[in-house]
Amino acid sequence: MAGIVCAVAWSVGLRGLLARPGLDASRAEIARFYSDHADGGHVGLLLALMVIGTVAYLWFVGVVRSRLGARESRLVGTVFLGASVLLTGLVLVAASALAAPSILLDVSRQAPDPGAAALFRALAAAELSVFAARIATLVMFSTASLGLRTGAFPRWLVVVGVAEFVNVTLAEPTLYVFPAWIALVSVVLLVRRPELAPEGPPPSS
Repeated sequence: MAGIVCAVAWSVGLRGLLARPGLDASRAEIARFYSDHADGGHVGLLLALMVIGTVAYLWFVGVVRSRLGARESRLVGTVFLGASVLLTGLVLVAASALAAPSILLDVSRQAPDPGAAALFRALAAAELSVFAARIATLVMFSTASLGLRTGAFPRWLVVVGVAEFVNVTLAEPTLYVFPAWIALVSVVLLVRRPELAPEGPPPSS
């Protein structure tokens, strides 16, 4: 359930932050938006959603590792945990960059410079579409590899992240691939209850 909460919270939070204003907005449109809107409270709610999603994601990581138990590979498990921590940092920094102009407007009552606001949004786009997307793919591969060792996940989950890794565009829809994948894995975990083989040799009669 934590994975589903994460998927919904991250998707709704990112969608709201990216739409205020759009990534392709001109400087004139950005200036007009911040002169007509004092939406710091709304952005604060979106940031709260991002935090809730992040906490839920870390709980999801704990659930996955708990499902694998003692059969978890130390090498792949370390990659999975490290990539997950790095991913949450990238997501929160990108969300902060998207929200910063609105927070500035709400706190100081001064409209942000359109060029600076555009730069913040470009920074967030690079973090989400380039760095976070690649780290998310690493999480996908390591999670699927861990799941195969215990039968927790079906084999087709191993190849789901390939398209995301080779993608080099900055298209907004690609940002929601990873939350959708988290929801998919969560559903698989809810449905599949694998019988784990006991560790070690069977007891002698």
